[in-house]
Amino acid sequence: MRVAVIDSGLGMVNYAAALVAIRPDLELVLARDPDYMPYGLLEPQQIAERIVTVASACGRHDVDALVVACNTGSMYALESARARFEPGVPVIGVVPAIRPAGATGRPFAVWATAAATVSDYQTGLIERFASPELAYRIPCYGLAEAIDSGDPGLVGAAIERAAAATPADIESVVLGCTHYGLVTAGIVAALEARTGRSLEVFDSPEPVARQTLRRLGLTPGGDGPPGAVVAVVESGRPGILPPQLAAYPAGRELLARQALAEKKP
Repeated sequence: MRVAVIDSGLGMVNYAAALVAIRPDLELVLARDPDYMPYGLLEPQQIAERIVTVASACGRHDVDALVVACNTGSMYALESARARFEPGVPVIGVVPAIRPAGATGRPFAVWATAAATVSDYQTGLIERFASPELAYRIPCYGLAEAIDSGDPGLVGAAIERAAAATPADIESVVLGCTHYGLVTAGIVAALEARTGRSLEVFDSPEPVARQTLRRLGLTPGGDGPPGAVVAVVESGRPGILPPQLAAYPAGRELLARQALAEKKP
């Protein structure tokens, strides 16, 4: 089967990698929207329009499911995307892992983009699933853009700024932007230096991957050959994966799967 994974930038990478980690024979269509990134600067209606437009371009590649691997896109576009594509093609979104962090009953930080940090959506999740006084909302200025650049210096500087703004009494961190999982090790190192303790990280690629399999009626595993990245979509146009993906292990996995497609007759 074939799954499209969509984001404005590189946030789709860990989600695509999680899918093929638990079901290696899946084929992938990977979609970015560089003409309109970051989505956090757009109005909600425009975000919905962009997700539907990019998903429609993915649909030309006969996909069996669509994963909106973007917290902002999932916030504002899932209803429109599901109205357009379901029930024929299931649409799966992402939700910041605030619920399991809140269930610990201990202080935690939610690292997210500036727009997501002040959103009613994030506020509602915290009020529903956590004690608000234990949840620290940290806007990570420039971190997603730095990750998209693949520049370690820019990434490190953005992480250090966010870590310095994070209270030292936290015991876990929620990665509230899909990009951030690409630099989990750097985030953990900065926060553990800040807090002086080991921290638990809450993120959602694996749960989203498992939900996608459930919606497709598949089980983990599979004994077929590794699936390829059969197409890349950039703002609705045919494209290729950007070379800066090589900066990240999950990105290198996807570049290798793109090469698989290029080798096929």
